[in-house]
Amino acid sequence: MASPQKKEYNMEDFEVRYHEITKLYDQAEELLATVESELVQNADMQLDIVEPLINEIGDATDLLAEEFMYIAESKKNKTQNKASKKQIESGLRKIFSALSDYNARVRDVSKKAHGSIMNIADPIVKKIQRQVEEIVVIFLEFMQISLQSIMNKAELDTLKARDSRIALMMHQHSLAQQQ
Repeated sequence: MASPQKKEYNMEDFEVRYHEITKLYDQAEELLATVESELVQNADMQLDIVEPLINEIGDATDLLAEEFMYIAESKKNKTQNKASKKQIESGLRKIFSALSDYNARVRDVSKKAHGSIMNIADPIVKKIQRQVEEIVVIFLEFMQISLQSIMNKAELDTLKARDSRIALMMHQHSLAQQQ
């Protein structure tokens, strides 16, 4: 299957995109540092809320970075792309699922703690969410991935509304499939 875009990429383009993917590591560390802050009253409870998200981000970022390296290598050497669509979708799905699970844990704990939990980690989690959306765009540049298998309909609708590039890329993919 042909690449959805015919744009030529140089090594700097790939490095920038790779850095956007690996930026998730820094954001996971930032999330951990926030809940380990001396300003947090119940760090253990906070850690219980964010640790599964941090672990999933780390695992998924490893996978996504490796798959992106396959994409970059294939473009650089003009060889067949060894990147796995299933692996990429799995990595992205892990993060979206972990974000959803995090939000459920926050809701559960905040009911018991009268909302005091929500304000500590949420800004960083929102930043992570936006970064993951940027990573979706990066992978859509190079291959046709199924966003419906990665996220739920509400997340997809929100993403398309927030980022017009997503809707355009999905439209281009559907046109390419019809040809």
